[in-house]
Amino acid sequence: MSTFGGPHDLGMAANEDLALFTKADLQDPKYAYLFLPASPPGTSGLGRRLNPDQYYFACRWDYAATPKEFLRRALARVENPANGRAADARPVDWGPHPSTGRVADLSPGLAAALGLNTDDIVRITISARRAIPIKPTLAMKRVGHGSSNPHAKPAIKQFIESPNHSCRNGARIDKIVLHCTEGSLASALAEFQKSDGRQVSAHYVIDRNGDIYQMVSDSDRSNHCMGANQNSIGIEHVGSETDLLTVPQAAASATLIRWLLEQYQIPRTNIFGHDFAPSYSRPGGTSCPDRLFGKVHSQATIAAWVEANV
Repeated sequence: MSTFGGPHDLGMAANEDLALFTKADLQDPKYAYLFLPASPPGTSGLGRRLNPDQYYFACRWDYAATPKEFLRRALARVENPANGRAADARPVDWGPHPSTGRVADLSPGLAAALGLNTDDIVRITISARRAIPIKPTLAMKRVGHGSSNPHAKPAIKQFIESPNHSCRNGARIDKIVLHCTEGSLASALAEFQKSDGRQVSAHYVIDRNGDIYQMVSDSDRSNHCMGANQNSIGIEHVGSETDLLTVPQAAASATLIRWLLEQYQIPRTNIFGHDFAPSYSRPGGTSCPDRLFGKVHSQATIAAWVEANV
């Protein structure tokens, strides 16, 4: 595999478009999230307008076997067989050129999330069962991994896998739990990489400067909130017991939460501070998330912050 698309892909011509999408699709919310709000300076094609942080890919399709209309509606499972990381992604183009000797191109964001580099092996599975209906009925209920998310997933600075995770066993993600690290970024990342001791982890860690690190795939359960892990996403925020969120940290957190709410159809009322999460069962409770979201340690403080920022 290799990577392609976005403003910095100088291998694509400035006016180069995509095999599966046209400029009319920029107005369709099912597809608009794949693209940047405006064309990069000096370009007019869709290829350089792709949002490199979104999860998309290209293969050398046989349109007799996989027609274009099927591909436009389809999601595929993209996997790094070397580490087991996987994510859903949307096909957008035909490529790479046969002369490269490669058979797939991924978005830079997808490659980074899966820990893939150029010429690594990638496994892509696409089937009719994963296709998105052209006209979904009103009776259909959207559940996780929705590809029509109008909110872009914020850039992940680095995926640092924690060993402290397990299978959700089919449980639906229905809540988000907010945490304070009560320590530095380095200490949090180190703690979540320990396979002995407390064996704790979180899905995301947001640094004071707004950088986001991912440590557990959304599809897996992390060990962040005793009794409430099975159905939740855990977000740690770097800070001490008396710190408030910094401006870039709050902005990054709000952007990530907006994406998660839409991606997994989580009600806005299901965003909790650690100490207030339903089913949280640690004896004696916790002071987390401390004063990050306001001076009063309460779920009302969390709800007020969500209302004002998300």
